[in-house]
Amino acid sequence: MPMKLFKCDETIPEREKHIYIKEKGEDTTQFLPSAHVETIPGSLSERGCSYCGAKLVIGGVLKDTIQLIHGPVGCAYDTWHTKRYPSDNGNFQLKYVWSSDMKEQHVVFGGEKLLKKAMLEAFAEFPDIKRMMVYTTCSTALIGDDIKPVVKEVEKELGDVDIFTVECPGFAGVSQSKGHHVFNMGWMTDKVGTYEPEITSPYTINVIGDYNIQGDTFVMEKYMEKMGIQIIAHFTGNGTYDSLRGMHRAQLNVTNCARSAGYIANELKKKYGIPRIDVDTWGFDYAKEGLRKIGAFFGIEDRAEAVIAEEVAKYESKLEWYKERLSGKKVCIWTGGPRLWHWTKALEDDLGMHVVAMSSKFGHQEDFEKVIARGEEGTIYIDDGNELEFFEVLEMVKPDLVLTGPRVGALVKKLHLPYVNGHGYHNGPYMGFEGAVNMARDMYNAIYSPLMKLAQSDIRGEKNLPSTNGNGNGKVTKELSEQVVSLVQQQVKEATAQVKQPTKETAPQVQKPAKEAAPQVQAQAKEVAPQVQKQVKEAVPVQPQAKETAPQVQAQAKEIVPVQPQAKETAPQVQAQAKEIASYIQDRAAEVTKLIQERCLWQFHSRAWDREENINGVLNMAAQILTGEKVVLESLIQRGFYADAKILSADLEIRFSWLNSMENSQKKAVLESVKAMLIDIVITKSKNGELHYSLY
Repeated sequence: MPMKLFKCDETIPEREKHIYIKEKGEDTTQFLPSAHVETIPGSLSERGCSYCGAKLVIGGVLKDTIQLIHGPVGCAYDTWHTKRYPSDNGNFQLKYVWSSDMKEQHVVFGGEKLLKKAMLEAFAEFPDIKRMMVYTTCSTALIGDDIKPVVKEVEKELGDVDIFTVECPGFAGVSQSKGHHVFNMGWMTDKVGTYEPEITSPYTINVIGDYNIQGDTFVMEKYMEKMGIQIIAHFTGNGTYDSLRGMHRAQLNVTNCARSAGYIANELKKKYGIPRIDVDTWGFDYAKEGLRKIGAFFGIEDRAEAVIAEEVAKYESKLEWYKERLSGKKVCIWTGGPRLWHWTKALEDDLGMHVVAMSSKFGHQEDFEKVIARGEEGTIYIDDGNELEFFEVLEMVKPDLVLTGPRVGALVKKLHLPYVNGHGYHNGPYMGFEGAVNMARDMYNAIYSPLMKLAQSDIRGEKNLPSTNGNGNGKVTKELSEQVVSLVQQQVKEATAQVKQPTKETAPQVQKPAKEAAPQVQAQAKEVAPQVQKQVKEAVPVQPQAKETAPQVQAQAKEIVPVQPQAKETAPQVQAQAKEIASYIQDRAAEVTKLIQERCLWQFHSRAWDREENINGVLNMAAQILTGEKVVLESLIQRGFYADAKILSADLEIRFSWLNSMENSQKKAVLESVKAMLIDIVITKSKNGELHYSLY
């Protein structure tokens, strides 16, 4: 069964619906893990709380804002200085933490007076800071403190300050994802449009869902500066409070972490008509694609290519060096959500690695749709994984490396497995071209570290020394020691195997002919066959009354089949050729659909209406580009479709040689079939329960 119940979960069988192992011919219309639901009692979750999602992930990254937490001091301390979010103003946001410091008496009698006192003190201590965010916590929400009237009093009293309230206590949602949502929607409602930024370039964007982990944002800023593009706002890496108020003046939203910030990108699209382009900023090949999309949107492709050429010249040879040594290595990605689908193809395509298991702490089913579409057969997908499940997965897949956070990282290190911090990085940035090399370097150092090998060796030899086992009784643990040594030796053997030695696991996958395509593709093709046949029939109508329709058939079929002198005699031949063409178009459409599923993010937006709009808009534009029709761009939204379509069209022409030998009518028929297949997979038959929510 593709849905998997681990042995450790036998006492909580509900976990089966959260664990999926991908098999040949399957897609997300058949199997999709449950996600973004309450943690099952008995499962030791790795999740964070909703307040953490708002403060630690998004708001706390701003470099010029007092972050005041209304609650016990522990809530402030726990989200202070735990993320590597630098800024160019001396890291103000990393140095300080503010709290109203609630005590038991305030829980009993109310904490609103305490909150006002703390706010005034904070502004007095930092007179140059005029912006503040105030967060509720579990304690203050449970007792019913109403913080908005307090905020209005302080704003009126001080006059020159601006304050944003975030009412998202820890218990508000099933994970930190709720905090992302509340912050996004609250900021859009209360603050966007209340400030007019200075425009210094004809090309303006918002960078959404990037938090400047170890300087990621600085990499993007460098690329945009070279292309002459002004970044109106960073949401929120190295960002400022007021720049986020001016997000409505950008022409394009470039979205990276769609899980934490896709909400505000979509709202800006709905309210202000600003298109959203999703990019993968991690990965060498993806970095090229992202810059080309932005260049195509603004019509400055030459500038994008100049940046790409400069960066490739500096870093490509370095990446190749690491690829030779990392190719074939197996890796687990156990992170929050988006990095699963951002990193999986980048590691496989850029470095030849194999992603064998993925776990998300707060991802939604939308995230699993993306990562399953991109993942290999046999890969394990887990929602809200726990420690015992991780132990079992490690035994199943025996990875060479785990990309995860410090908590789970400490766990795998005890098993003498190397790990790289997938949340805060080891030695970033990881974004862009240089980031791809930095990440490869950290993975190489982790896997080949002599210290890891040394830690695996039991220097005691045959004589087992007494061990207290933590209880002081000096009990000898010879049997346990022997088991550990055996396990370590096996792991060392696997970790130090020759990288270049060809194995079945590392051999490149060979694409099979279309006729041997997976059952998934055949099933989809069968469903869309009537539509394709209808399209072909419209192009080459064959009617019983040949005498009346023969001239029309001859005229419309001229590009596809030779015109015969007598329509009555050639009708069977036309029918046979039409059937053959329909089958051929189905097969080609299946190939294109598979490629789009693996690489394109525009098909996976959060709501059904947005997915359908993107699929139709991008593929209609791609048909115009591929057939040489004149493309007219009358709105920013159309320019957004064009940017994605231009990248897709170029990719199709490179990967599929058969496309160049097709007639224009056939190219259009293929893309129409692709539209039908995609809509069937990501909308009609999607198991994503969030696609049709009326709110958001």
